[in-house]
Amino acid sequence: MLLVALTGGLGSGKSAAATTFRELGAYVIEADVLAKESLAIGTRGLARVEKHFGSAVIAEDGSLNRAALAEIIFRDPVERRILESIVHPEVQRAFKERVAELPDSAVVIYEIPLLVEVDRSEEFQLVIVIETPLSVRIERLAKRGFTQAQSMARIAEQATNEQRRTIADIILSNATRAPDLAQAIKATWDLRLRKFSENLMAGLPAEPEWMEGDLLPNQLPLEAQIARIANRIAKAIDGKVSVCSMTELRFASEANDLAKKLGHLGFIQTEPGRCFTSADPGRPLRLVVSR
Repeated sequence: MLLVALTGGLGSGKSAAATTFRELGAYVIEADVLAKESLAIGTRGLARVEKHFGSAVIAEDGSLNRAALAEIIFRDPVERRILESIVHPEVQRAFKERVAELPDSAVVIYEIPLLVEVDRSEEFQLVIVIETPLSVRIERLAKRGFTQAQSMARIAEQATNEQRRTIADIILSNATRAPDLAQAIKATWDLRLRKFSENLMAGLPAEPEWMEGDLLPNQLPLEAQIARIANRIAKAIDGKVSVCSMTELRFASEANDLAKKLGHLGFIQTEPGRCFTSADPGRPLRLVVSR
């Protein structure tokens, strides 16, 4: 199974991107939907919210009064963090349950606005960030009823573009026309995600088709892409990774469970205990282990 996180700031166009991925055949799970479900009538999440915030945030029919809760959390960062401590674990649990119900061949797109904030990027083989100019985001939010002041306040509460770039493997621009983003998503799906998933299912490394990988729509520079992969590997093995070239990384390890740790990241063992190669056709890197 290929797990891909899809993130971006408020008004960036994540939902439109998720819709396109769904049309192409991906299984899309929305964090916002899981969050709403976690606070539905009769849930543990709603009970904890009522216990902390009081009956003022509960409507007459027993459901959550979202407007009343929003008024509290948007004026008090401490209360917002308390709400997040209630909701985020419930959302994570629900996400794992949904994924467990899917076939191994699934390509899962998890639309999650607060990926940086909840620090979950390492759970995914790829992270896609949708980037959109601030002026365009504010214009879109205005059509949804937000004033400019409201838009700026909510955007300021989220991670910055720079912070999202530090966890990104793919950055797609949504600066111009919707068809441009849709075309970029289709190319990413056809040339990278679908093939990545097929390789994982078959236990095969990607073919070193570098020209194809370099032509994929991605606003993230190559050096940053490689650095991101190296950092992810370093966290998985709890060690240092050296970038030897744009096609080869090296690290030292005596661990016996490397296949499992690196397999989660999309690497296939090609030489027992010594060499692993990525199943990702977008960046078919070779990992060499020295012992």
